[in-house]
Amino acid sequence: MQWLDALGADERLDEVANDTRRLTMSRLVSAALVAMVVGIALGPAMAAGWFGALAAGEALASLVIRRFTGPVSNRDRALFVLASIPINVVWSWLAVALWMFPHQDLRLAALGVCAGQIIFTQNFRHQPISLLAITTAPPLLCLVAFPFLTNAPHGIGSLTNRWAILMLVATTINAMLLNRAAARKMDELTRGLRLEKERALAASRVKSVFVATMSHEMRTPMNGLLGLAHALKATDLDERQRDYVELMIHSGDSLMQLLNDVLDIARLDAGEAELTPCDFDLHDLVHAVADTWRDMAMVRGLAVDVRIDPSAPDRLHADPARIRQVLSGLLSNALKFTRVGGVTIEVSGQGAAPDGRETVAVRITDTGPGIDPAFAERIFESFTQADESVSRAYGGMGLGLTIARALARRMGGDLSLEPAERGARFLFLIQAPRPEAPPLPAPASEAVEDDGATPRVLMAEDNPMNQMVVRLMLEAAGVDLTVVEDGRQALDALKASHFDCVLMDINMPVMDGVTALSEIRSGAAGAANTPVIALTASAMAGDRERFLKLGFDEHLGKPVKPLDLISAIAMAVDRTPPPAAAVG
Repeated sequence: MQWLDALGADERLDEVANDTRRLTMSRLVSAALVAMVVGIALGPAMAAGWFGALAAGEALASLVIRRFTGPVSNRDRALFVLASIPINVVWSWLAVALWMFPHQDLRLAALGVCAGQIIFTQNFRHQPISLLAITTAPPLLCLVAFPFLTNAPHGIGSLTNRWAILMLVATTINAMLLNRAAARKMDELTRGLRLEKERALAASRVKSVFVATMSHEMRTPMNGLLGLAHALKATDLDERQRDYVELMIHSGDSLMQLLNDVLDIARLDAGEAELTPCDFDLHDLVHAVADTWRDMAMVRGLAVDVRIDPSAPDRLHADPARIRQVLSGLLSNALKFTRVGGVTIEVSGQGAAPDGRETVAVRITDTGPGIDPAFAERIFESFTQADESVSRAYGGMGLGLTIARALARRMGGDLSLEPAERGARFLFLIQAPRPEAPPLPAPASEAVEDDGATPRVLMAEDNPMNQMVVRLMLEAAGVDLTVVEDGRQALDALKASHFDCVLMDINMPVMDGVTALSEIRSGAAGAANTPVIALTASAMAGDRERFLKLGFDEHLGKPVKPLDLISAIAMAVDRTPPPAAAVG
């Protein structure tokens, strides 16, 4: 039965079979209408017999098509091709019956049936040549034979009709061949596009893995460098040595900022920038961003002024971390280019859209040299600045505004440059709905007595450099630190003793941090509510939210600063109730 396998070797038959299944009901309805019409001329018995034969053929084809719901073999496809023969023969038989009817008025109907068969087959012009030949051969043979199946006189009219039908057959065959050629080209184009899409997806996956790997691998050694620099800064240094250490820290922070910018732009280009909307106070966020940069501005003799119009909504439902990132980037950029004067942040409401989303305009204006309007769009391009001399004078890679605009548009807003009398003015549009429910009042905090006990912290970290960095930071703050090298050892330590807080790395041998956290929360190792802080090099956008959803109490990305680490531990310890054994 090798000929069956050869007949069904073309996988395009799967698509034709699915289309045939989808159109079965419409074909039966059309056939019923045809039977009613031809029954007037051929008689009800012949019409019913024809329709019954056609329905039997369709039923046979449906039984074969049912095999196409799962894995399909070549023999299944061959059976589908063979099952189409009875259907086409029954339709051609109707055409012959109409042509041979004593009244010649029905010959036009016979031609219509044959033409309908041929036109219907063109719906599946991508079908293999075997199925195309089977479905078109009966009507084409009828058209060729019809002029000779008549007793018409051999006059000029009869001869003309015969040649006209033969030309119709030739034209039909030519059109079918042209359709086949066009379909073949379309198949090749579709196949090429599919391959290109697969290559692009594969390249995107490789890029994502590369970005994540680079982020993790670069943050780990940078944690050691900056951590030791911070620890060295806390020792007894003379003024010159302190300047050197501060320069090291500043250079490391600049390198980390460049790394974060490159990683952000890579994720934005790949469409992987995650948004985590929640209810937040917009006024507080704007003031907090301004306060973050106010000290640096005061050192340079600059002012940071915040003006919030009463029309601006106080609360929104959006991603506060991304909005903070855009505002911080714009404010940092404005301060970098400003020598005299300062920066003004203006917030105003622009009204609500029909869908209920509020539009908020945030304008950041500086008193710097300004930007030529001719470069109003160029400054938002990657690795581009308004003037090449700007990069030499002020530094930077030209990614800050690119990232800020991409994030603004990712959130449904926009970022643009507005004309200003002095300096540069950027317009950051935020579109977000208002929170559905008003903010809940903050619960009254109970006073926690400080018993003077030294907080006990457990750290699970397999990197010796990171162990030493955290130890130097915490021991200087009077924290009792115990270090283990993997999640399994952390569980054993928690079973053996009580700790106020756990610092958990994520990627560790034997047992990773996420698995260890799951064990802790299940109560398999000490108190299930023990605060666990994720201290990891996984610090890309969206990682913090992901780890908090997993059950971590806090997330600190490497490289970590001493103040951030100690503050996180202090907050975690303050939220922790005393162990049950110590109560009462």
